[in-house]
Amino acid sequence: MRGAAERDARRKACSARVPTWADLRGRIAGRVRRKTTILLLGGAVACGADVPAAGGAGGTSAASETASGAAASDTTGAPAADLPPDLPPVCDQVATVDRGVLDVGPTVSGVALAWCSRDRYFAALPAGSKHALHVEADGPIRLVVRYPDEAADAGAPLAAGEGPEGAQVLFDAPRSGEFAVFVETADDTARVYDLTVTCTAGCDLETTRFPIVFVHGWTGFQQIGPVDYFYDVGPTLSERGYPVAFPVLDPYNGHAVRGAQLADAIDEVLAAHRARKVDLVAHSQGGLDARYAISTLGYGDRVAALYTVATPHRGTPLADIALGLEDGPAGLALAFLLETIGAGGGFDSDAMASFGSLSEAFVQGTFNPENPDDPRVDYQSWMGRTCLSLAVCGDVVDAPIATGYEILSSVAGDNDGVVPVSSAPWGTYHGTVPADHFDEVGQVAGATSPMFDHRAFYLDRARDLRAAGH
Repeated sequence: MRGAAERDARRKACSARVPTWADLRGRIAGRVRRKTTILLLGGAVACGADVPAAGGAGGTSAASETASGAAASDTTGAPAADLPPDLPPVCDQVATVDRGVLDVGPTVSGVALAWCSRDRYFAALPAGSKHALHVEADGPIRLVVRYPDEAADAGAPLAAGEGPEGAQVLFDAPRSGEFAVFVETADDTARVYDLTVTCTAGCDLETTRFPIVFVHGWTGFQQIGPVDYFYDVGPTLSERGYPVAFPVLDPYNGHAVRGAQLADAIDEVLAAHRARKVDLVAHSQGGLDARYAISTLGYGDRVAALYTVATPHRGTPLADIALGLEDGPAGLALAFLLETIGAGGGFDSDAMASFGSLSEAFVQGTFNPENPDDPRVDYQSWMGRTCLSLAVCGDVVDAPIATGYEILSSVAGDNDGVVPVSSAPWGTYHGTVPADHFDEVGQVAGATSPMFDHRAFYLDRARDLRAAGH
C-alpha cells in the first residue's frame, strides 16, 4: 500500500512538469515526432512514472495518438513557460551544394558536409575507361554516380556505394563526358570527408565535359556532305575518347534558318548524350549561325564555349561585291561564290540569302548589334592565311578559290580565299595558321598544306576545351 501511495504522489508531481501531446501539438508543429516522444518518455521516467511497453497492457503510453492525430492522453500538462527546450530544426528538403569539377587523381581532403545537404561534383570520364571513386568519412557516408541531367533523388543511379566510415564505387563510363558524383550522409548528420577518383583502365583516353558539336559552313564542295566537311576529324577525336557530333544544316541559307536548325541539333545532342551543355566548334558561316543560336535564340545556357575558325565576324567583301553593295567585279565575285558553294544540292536553300547574311553591310550593321556575346559562353577564334607562294606564307591557295583570293587581296589584304584575316577575330584570338579556306577543314579529301595538319589542329582544340573545363 505504501509503495502504491508513493507512486501516486510521484505521478501527481510529474503531471505539473511533463506536457502531454495535447499540450504540445501546437508548439512542436513541423518537428520530429519520434524525438519528441523520446523526450516525453524520458521526462516521465525521470519523474518515476511506470512507463508501459509499447502496445503492452497497463494503460496508454504518453506518446500514443489517435488515427486523427489527437492525443490519447487526457492528462493536463505544464504551462508553456515550463516546456522542454526547442528541438533541432527538421530537414524538410535536402540542399544540393555544387563543389565544381572533380579531377581524376588528386584527393579532395577535409570537406565539411553540412547537415541536411549533399555535395555534388562533376567528373569528366571517357567511354571505355574504368575508375574507382572512394570516399572516407567520420561516420556513415554514401557515394552516388548519376547522369548530370537527372535529379539527385531520381530513380536508380548509375552506381552507388555506402559504408559506416567510407564507401567505394567501381565505375565503367557508359559514354564520354561529365557525370554527377554525389556525397551524402547516411544518417542525416554532418560529416567531414575525403574524396578521390582513380583511373584503373583506359587511362590514356581523353574527354571534354560536354559533347563537341562541329558546325559546318557552306557545304559548297561538290560531293562532300556535312559529316565529311571536317575531313576525318570525327574518327580522330572519337578514337581519343572525345564525344563529337556533326549536325546537318542547310548548305547555303541565312542565319535565321541555319541558326534554328543548329538550335534543334543542340537539343538533340543534349538528349542523346545526357548532357547539360555542348561545346561548339564552327567553321566559316557556321560561327555566325552559332552566335545567332546563342544570342537570338537564347541558347547561352546550353553552350559552354564557341570556337570559330575562319568565321567572317565582320562579313566578307566578296558578298558585298557580288550583291553590288561594294565596288568591284560583281559578276566575277557572284560567279565565284555560286561555283564555290556548288549551286544545286538536295536542300531547300537560298544562295542569295546566304550571300546577304555574310556581307559586311549586314554583319556589321545588323547582325553584330543584334547578337552580342553571352557572358556565360567562352568565345575563341582562329584564322587561316594563304597566298601564291609556299615560301611567303606556308601555303599555296587551292585553284578553286584562287579567284576569291585575288579579289580579297585587292580590297581587304590577307585572306584565306573566302574570308579576310581582319574579319576573323572574336573573343580570344589566336592568330593565323598556314591554310586556305579548304585546308582549314582538311579539304579536299585530306590534302592540305604540308605546313598544316588539320587533324592535329582540331585535336588541339578539343584539348583546349578539356583544359578549360568545358
